[in-house]
Amino acid sequence: MILSQNRKRSKEFRSEFWLLGGLLALLLAGLLYILYNYRYEPVSLNPGESILCDAERVRGSHFVRDNYQFDNGNMQSSEAARSGWFSCRVPEGESAQYGFGYRLESSSPGEVYRVSVWRYKNILNEGKLAVNGTGPVGFYHESDEVMRLEDGWEKLSLTFHIPYGSEIEYVNIYVYTNGYQPVFFDDLEIERIDVWAEADFQPEVLDLEIGPGGREDLADKRREAIQRGILFSDSDDWVKARIRNGTEKIPVRLRLKGDWLDHLADDKWSFRVKVRDPYEWKHLKVFSLHTPAARYHLHEWVLHQLWEQEDILTTRYDFVELQVDGESRGIYAYEEHFTKQLVESRRRREGPILKFNEDGLWLAYQRELETNGFIMFGYTPSAAAWENADITAFEADDLAADTTQGPLLDQAKNLLADYFSGKLPAERVFDLDRLAAYYASCDALNAYHGVVWHNQRYYFNPITGLLEPIGFDGFGGPPADSYTFLGEGALNPQSLMSDNLFHRLAQDTAFTRRYIQRLYHYTDQTFFEPFLDSIRQKWTARREWLRMEFPSYEADLSDLRERTRFIHSMVLPYEGQSVKAVRLLANGKNIRLQNTHTLPVEVVGWSSEGSDQVQRLDAVLLLPGQMPRAYTSRLRADSLMDDFASLRFLEDRALREQRTPVFKTVALPSGAARIYYRPFGLDTLFSSVVVREAAAMTPDYAQLFKDNLLEEQPFYRIQDKFVTFFPGQHEVRRHIYIPAGYQVEIPAGTQLDLRDGAAFVSRSPVNAMGEQEAPVRIFSGDGSGNGFTVLNSGKASVFKNVDFSGLNTLSAGGWHLTGAVNFYESPVRFYRCRFAANHCEDALNVIRSEFQLEACRFEETFSDAFDSDFSKGEVRNCGFFRTGNDGLDVSGSIVNVFECQFDTNGDKGISVGEASDLTVFNSSFRNAPIALASKDESMLYVRNVTLEQCEQGFAAYQKKPEYGGATILVEGYKADQVKRLFVEGEGSRIRFDREALE
Repeated sequence: MILSQNRKRSKEFRSEFWLLGGLLALLLAGLLYILYNYRYEPVSLNPGESILCDAERVRGSHFVRDNYQFDNGNMQSSEAARSGWFSCRVPEGESAQYGFGYRLESSSPGEVYRVSVWRYKNILNEGKLAVNGTGPVGFYHESDEVMRLEDGWEKLSLTFHIPYGSEIEYVNIYVYTNGYQPVFFDDLEIERIDVWAEADFQPEVLDLEIGPGGREDLADKRREAIQRGILFSDSDDWVKARIRNGTEKIPVRLRLKGDWLDHLADDKWSFRVKVRDPYEWKHLKVFSLHTPAARYHLHEWVLHQLWEQEDILTTRYDFVELQVDGESRGIYAYEEHFTKQLVESRRRREGPILKFNEDGLWLAYQRELETNGFIMFGYTPSAAAWENADITAFEADDLAADTTQGPLLDQAKNLLADYFSGKLPAERVFDLDRLAAYYASCDALNAYHGVVWHNQRYYFNPITGLLEPIGFDGFGGPPADSYTFLGEGALNPQSLMSDNLFHRLAQDTAFTRRYIQRLYHYTDQTFFEPFLDSIRQKWTARREWLRMEFPSYEADLSDLRERTRFIHSMVLPYEGQSVKAVRLLANGKNIRLQNTHTLPVEVVGWSSEGSDQVQRLDAVLLLPGQMPRAYTSRLRADSLMDDFASLRFLEDRALREQRTPVFKTVALPSGAARIYYRPFGLDTLFSSVVVREAAAMTPDYAQLFKDNLLEEQPFYRIQDKFVTFFPGQHEVRRHIYIPAGYQVEIPAGTQLDLRDGAAFVSRSPVNAMGEQEAPVRIFSGDGSGNGFTVLNSGKASVFKNVDFSGLNTLSAGGWHLTGAVNFYESPVRFYRCRFAANHCEDALNVIRSEFQLEACRFEETFSDAFDSDFSKGEVRNCGFFRTGNDGLDVSGSIVNVFECQFDTNGDKGISVGEASDLTVFNSSFRNAPIALASKDESMLYVRNVTLEQCEQGFAAYQKKPEYGGATILVEGYKADQVKRLFVEGEGSRIRFDREALE
């Protein structure tokens, strides 16, 4: 009975076991079916096919779509989505964070892919699309360029190809962030475009037979060039050679070429080759051979492709493999020389090709190398200036002897000479459309080597009677980071620099209008992206060959796209910001206009409060472009910069190249509340609000005492346009007025005591040369002296060992100045001077002038010590002690401050306002409510400062409604007993260098 029961249980157990096993088998089969249908398989896409991850479905730890799976499915989020309901949310973290991605396998050399992803816009522009090829020779590309914007989502895109000559195991395609904040991505798409055949470009072999004798002559010339530091070519440098072209041998003559020694490095010597009649090589009679590195590899080729497309004359340019007497010298670039074949191949009639004689330039450089061993930066001897270079032509002697070309040569040279002498406008000399296109294309690709005067070439078109530019030599090597472009400051007379031909053209409205139009067009992605697509295959094939010899050349076409996008963003002004419009208190109808945009704008109309109807001006008012601000331009390219090494030496550039603001006034009805303007040459309309002036503007000092005559006084003599003061103490009880056209000399030991409201006013430069033991003193014993003022002096004034004390300011005929010492449109230098105990707002006020202060002392001032308005200059080793208000107050100025002391200033040590640029080095600030303040779109760059016993260290804020926020950059500081290190107002920013934070 017990046995029977056990058998029954055993039978029931077997039945349950088989039932359970069957169910498990069924589940396993279903699972296998699912896994089979959704298994990851290497895929090979055909051209036109694509893979998409829309983040809508997740299985396990993967996103899935169709039969494909993508990494990091755990990041699926419903917080934001471009399509569907979900996206990939990449979280913040302490290091790089990776989002969805795909591993592409089974790819072959030459295959081309375009990948794209949509990123939700974020304030830090965080998030990149990346491609990483893994294999013996891998590759890597990334992009954060925004190609399109839709409803807050930004499309990132990049194109890549599988390189030739190497095996790629797989390609990882993914998105990542730096971890600063969460970022949403959606709709990752991988598209196969095409296959580029390796045979698309095969460099032709150029076989030169020179022979031992010719090689030795070339080697001797190379040794001479290395010894001199520069290659100077002579008529007897040519050696005989032959080009082996199949069974044909082409006789040529050749010599070394290139000015600098990079053309003679190692065995990659550069050559100029002349083909002897009746032969030619690739339809060329004269051409050059040089290492691709001399023109930054493929960048020069791209520039030539753009010029060819736009019908801008240029040399034929491509690559060959050079063999010299059977020995390979690697990849070389060949470039056509300036012969009639150049213009005829571009469908032009033969005409002279002009250039500037650059012999003086290279002789000057050689002397510097022989004397100093180097070429001093920024120094241009007269022999090296383009103004002193003769206008000449290629093959000038042959042209002059030709009955047809000789007269054309004279006509062409006279045209160019008449332009530079001011006899002819640009439109009667140049083909302005092509000239504007040439310069705009150089801007677009950052190709500025060719715009230097001694690289300029002009073809005289005998049909149009105008000069056309010939583009070549755009790159002398890797282009330096450039945060500006040529046209900034156009039509601003202050921007005319003698060493730059372009800036002369940029004073011409006809040229500038065309240039801005071309610049905007070339940098627009609707133009530039199709251009890149048209050359991409040729670029890729050539790059593969070049990288075999130059593996460090890793440039990508996206680098060029990034440059054009940056330039394009700077062409248009900013709504409500670029033009400042201030209604003046002195006359309610007058509105003062200032263009802060670096390109010119046209003011076209105005509107009343609450009205959108634009009332057109009777005549358009043209405002010139503002010269670019060095620091602002640099930050424009990298707003998140925390390593300030790239800012070094910008203070020199700012002081050298920047200019003070240009104002224009227009009379508008009292109801005008908004003015309208457009970029010069373009149609887009912008506007700015008209704000009321907070305080009366600086008076027109030029009107002060303009009709006064020079009077005899007992303490000076007048002789041959010199006004010379006598040493000794003199009481001055009536105004000293010196008209323009004199030179004023105040010798050591002179003391002028201004009493009974007497003032010193000069329209001529003043030299006051005191000595330490016998200083010059200009003071007021009774405190009534109406100050010391120099107006429109033309030439610079110099003050050495001069003491200014106890002075009030000039108040006469309704005019009220602010400074005890005033300089208006009068350059000045102060050395070892003292300013003390003034009875007016400023001890020293410099307006629209250039200045230098060195080893000067300001103390016991009523209010501000030194006030710089719309001026530029340097302050070195000066002290600002016990001032009633600010130590240094600058508005609309460019100022560099070195090794100065600020102690016991009533308000601020340094106050920077109204779009000023001020740099402070190695200075100390003690006992001030605010050590350094930047206001109203000003830039304050601080390096190595000491702060002691201050209420606040750094303050950045907006004060005036017509301006925006301000910026302070701090690189190195020490703070002791500073209650609050910094205060950052809304719209302003204070950034500390990475090392300063550490």
